[in-house]
Amino acid sequence: MTMYAALIGENIREVRVEKGLSQEALAERCGFSNTTLSSYENGRREPSLSTIAKIAHGLGVSIDRLYYGDESEAFITSETNEGRKIVNAVYYLWETDVISYYENFNSRSNTCFYDGEDDNPGGVYFFLNKHWAPLKRLITSLDEFKEKKETYPDPDKYLEILLSSVANEINREIENEKKQRDTKKGR
Repeated sequence: MTMYAALIGENIREVRVEKGLSQEALAERCGFSNTTLSSYENGRREPSLSTIAKIAHGLGVSIDRLYYGDESEAFITSETNEGRKIVNAVYYLWETDVISYYENFNSRSNTCFYDGEDDNPGGVYFFLNKHWAPLKRLITSLDEFKEKKETYPDPDKYLEILLSSVANEINREIENEKKQRDTKKGR
């Protein structure tokens, strides 16, 4: 038994219990026997990445949750909420200083991201093909939040409300796009 096998096993068991699932029910969802799931939970066998992915899908959590015991840093999860996946990805890129927002009034584009190589923003542009307005709001709100974080009574709660709000807005846009496609197809 490896240290990772034991840790992963503990995480699988913890999430399974949180979700109110029996070993048998989870094993059935994953397509393997209760004995196999038990051996993973007890750390007797170390699951492969594809097996962990099956278990994560069966539990409705990210692989990160089973590997590390935490999803707070996961930006792509197994959830089906497309808006939240987009928001989490942008948030992660913003939080790690990969992207920032700067509005270039000399450009006809809706977005540009500064390349950071000189004092004149606009050297390198990344264009958003979709969801311009909510993502602009997200990044500008995150910048404001970073500057004034200590003034918020519950910064974590505010951040979650912001991320959820933008994710919901993107989900509405996705749903509207789908309805428009379906209308064009005559559905």
